[in-house]
Amino acid sequence: MTPRRLPSSFAVRRPRALALAPTLAACLLSAGSVQAQTPAPAAAPGAVAEAPSGATLQALVEALVRQGLLSRARADEILATPSAPAAEPAGLPVVRVPYLSQTTRQALKEELRAEVMDAARDQGWARPGELPDWARRLRMSGDLRLRAQHDGFDGDNLAPELFRSQTDSPAWAPDLTNTRHDRQRLTLRARLGVEATLAEGWTTGLRLGTGAANASPTASSQNLGNQMGRATVSLDRGWIRWQAQDELSRHRLEGGRLEVPFERSDLVWPDDLALDGVAWRYERLLSAPLSAFATAGVFPLEEQVATARDKTLLGLQAGAIWSPSPQWQLRGALALYDFRHMEGVRESTLAPTDALAGTTAYQASAYPAAVRQKGNTLINLNAPGSTAAPVWGLASRFRPVDLQLALRSLHLPGREASLGLNVVRNTGFDLADIQRRAATAEVAGLEKKTLAWQLRAAVGPQQAPQTGDWSAFIAWRHVERDAWIDAYTDTTWHLGGTNYRGVSAGAQTWLAPRVTLGARFTSTRNLDDGVRFLAIPGDASSLSGNLSSAPLRIDVLQADLTVRF
Repeated sequence: MTPRRLPSSFAVRRPRALALAPTLAACLLSAGSVQAQTPAPAAAPGAVAEAPSGATLQALVEALVRQGLLSRARADEILATPSAPAAEPAGLPVVRVPYLSQTTRQALKEELRAEVMDAARDQGWARPGELPDWARRLRMSGDLRLRAQHDGFDGDNLAPELFRSQTDSPAWAPDLTNTRHDRQRLTLRARLGVEATLAEGWTTGLRLGTGAANASPTASSQNLGNQMGRATVSLDRGWIRWQAQDELSRHRLEGGRLEVPFERSDLVWPDDLALDGVAWRYERLLSAPLSAFATAGVFPLEEQVATARDKTLLGLQAGAIWSPSPQWQLRGALALYDFRHMEGVRESTLAPTDALAGTTAYQASAYPAAVRQKGNTLINLNAPGSTAAPVWGLASRFRPVDLQLALRSLHLPGREASLGLNVVRNTGFDLADIQRRAATAEVAGLEKKTLAWQLRAAVGPQQAPQTGDWSAFIAWRHVERDAWIDAYTDTTWHLGGTNYRGVSAGAQTWLAPRVTLGARFTSTRNLDDGVRFLAIPGDASSLSGNLSSAPLRIDVLQADLTVRF
């Protein structure tokens, strides 16, 4: 076919088309925004035609640029200009999708990526093997101790029924159930704790452990052999602490169920004991080798519903630390304690049976059988003429003064040696006050027995123990009956309580950095205050001592396997 010749007038009309190209592109851009609508079989009469999509518009503009009909600068200006909205077709739903240029989309992508990476970096999940922020603020710890224990009782010990038959004041150890039969048992102590850093200076923590809530406050082990029953677990620690420090001093304020905050030995504060209350501690560097500290606390012991005489412990301690060289350190502390409203007061009338029953503080000063151990002098709180079973209260007030001295030496290669002395004197014993509260002449001859002391020597590793390391100790004690409240004493020495003297020695070795195997032997016997009486009036052969002086010798052998994590 012969090609058709273009009219000669085309050459004249081309410049006009080039001049109209920008106008054409602008009209297309202003025809409407990018729209997406559900297709219909046919457009309704009179419907507005669909505006070109963003992609169609861009393709058209790019074609004009390639044909030389539109400059690149003008094309970019057209594409960057927002489109005017198109008329909406009648009766059809419209979904508008705003057009975003490539530059805008790339900027949004980079901004989103930066936000995600910032969050990942702050929370730690962007780095493999690293914990998130909330987990880094937690520190968990725990230990388990499996113990085999042998309790050996001397055959000459006084029979327990003689202790339990006491009804008059004064009395001693009326709760004893075994004084002559040896015992072997397995026990388990398990503890799991967590500590959290809340903010600068603020921490909190709690610890769960074996031991019933209503058992002895110093007993944390569970006897094994309970018909396969589960062990009892209770809250052992739970506290909130605030701490602030500078180059010379440090303050600490804490409250809850606390570890004992005072400088201490196990003579008066066993390791397993916790105190409920609030405590404040202040430490200050006085000079290069000398620093001082002070501790004060208020600790509720028993709440009374019908009286304001709640039982409370108040404590105040001051001490100093002297370190003349890196190899020597001497610590000393003096503490004053006041166990308020712990002393027993005998009732003058029988218990009310009318509307007053349960609304008055009758026998509120009783020393609970669930916590008392043995050794303290007791008085019967029942009113004169009562035939009810005895209700016991403490004869003495307890305001102990506690002196502690500890010397530490690092002269042995790789070993730390220590020598500690602890002396306690109860200044609350007042015989006239006891006679008034006991309301009986039977306590008139009661002797003052209020002194306790312990001397302890130990040697162990200086640094964190490693496999094969070892430690050992030996301690001597003398504890008179009313030197300290027997409920808050260690349960290994004399199986708990006061009024004894004895010795304890032990050693342990590290099978692994967190696994120890140890053994300990403790031998104690009752103190004899020399008071004698006729058990059977008129029978000289029945000469005996009071039950505070009754023979009671106990030997305790323990073997422990302990793991920590």
